[in-house]
Amino acid sequence: MCSTTNKLFYFFKNSRNIFFITFLILIQGCTSSVEVAANLGKKYLIPKEEKKRIQKPIYKIGKKYSVGGKYYYPKKDLYYNKTGIASWYGPKFHGKLTANGEIYNQYALTAAHKTLPLPSAVKVTNLKNNKSIILRINDRGPFVNDRIIDLSSKAADILDLKRKGTGLVRVQILREKSLYLEKLAKQGSFPEINDLKETELPNITIPNKAAVKIKDTKNQKIVTKKINYNFKNLNKEYKIYIKLASFSSKKNAEIMKKKVSYIDKVKIYKIYKLNKTLYQVKAGPFLSVEKVDQLHSLLLQKGMQGAKIIIE
Repeated sequence: MCSTTNKLFYFFKNSRNIFFITFLILIQGCTSSVEVAANLGKKYLIPKEEKKRIQKPIYKIGKKYSVGGKYYYPKKDLYYNKTGIASWYGPKFHGKLTANGEIYNQYALTAAHKTLPLPSAVKVTNLKNNKSIILRINDRGPFVNDRIIDLSSKAADILDLKRKGTGLVRVQILREKSLYLEKLAKQGSFPEINDLKETELPNITIPNKAAVKIKDTKNQKIVTKKINYNFKNLNKEYKIYIKLASFSSKKNAEIMKKKVSYIDKVKIYKIYKLNKTLYQVKAGPFLSVEKVDQLHSLLLQKGMQGAKIIIE
């Protein structure tokens, strides 16, 4: 009888332990930052969530820096106006700190640039569809294949670049907005680009008469020329080249051309610059951004660090 009683006692005791263990497993699955009691007064701790990153943004230009063996020289350039290839970055960087200490938000109208001050304001235009947007530069990059700007996920959506991943763009600095952002940043304020006051721009009207008279200096005659006022430039086909190198010697240019014989469409162009004759080695023209990206990547692998993408 005593033996039977002891067996029952140990059964219920073990059953109670099993109940507590089951309880702890269940409560672990439905809680995130709680503390519960366990057997013999010990405490079962469930890790707390990772602490949120604290942003401490600053106005920043910065000193020269190196990425992948290539040097970049940040500077204030209130006349910046370049064409090139844009890419975009999103989920992997969302919530992480930017180069000037802000927290990156892929849904904000921002972008990354290798040299412009942080923050700056730029107008980015997709040269394929003429869509444009004003963005705030608050990060460094991109450092892939000579691209000139990295767009936020939201900006890539608006410019219709996300599906292909890259695209031809023009990036123009907005002088007044950039100076205003600099002033605010030095006071500790970092507003989104949409929160800035809109600047009124004058309306542009196309003249009724699209012809002008000019004097032909050679024949001393008055010649009538017609001007094409196509402000949007929607019909223009942009051609992409990869500039490999420039030489004062044609022989050296021909050596370079043979060196990159594995690339199609390589030609030598005779140009005049600062009263000097130069022989420029270029590959192209190409119409596909993807093709240029692949070729430029190949050139970098071959040690051609000076290869530059240009758009005409």
